Amino acid sequence: MAYQVLGVKRIEGQKKDGSGAFDMNQLFVRVPIEQAAGKIKVTGFGFEVGTMEIEPGVIPKMATVQFPAELELETEQKFIFGDFRSVVVGFRVPAKAVKAA
Repeated sequence: MAYQVLGVKRIEGQKKDGSGAFDMNQLFVRVPIEQAAGKIKVTGFGFEVGTMEIEPGVIPKMATVQFPAELELETEQKFIFGDFRSVVVGFRVPAKAVKAA
């Protein structure tokens, strides 16, 4: 699926309590604001920033991408913090986004 990718970020270090290391990897995409009604009402128009988990090994490959960029993201379902989440494991530039030389 193609997304407008705004950027990627990796935050790593040691936990304050000394219990170990952490490594958070996020990809930021432009997503439409969705209307919702029920216990919580959401009203809006346009777009907002959505986040996705990304494998750490994919981040260095993003260094050559000029953001914002339209990319097709390859995802896999992974079990993270007791929940299944879509994690970006690869990407490619869609054929229509590649400029002719």
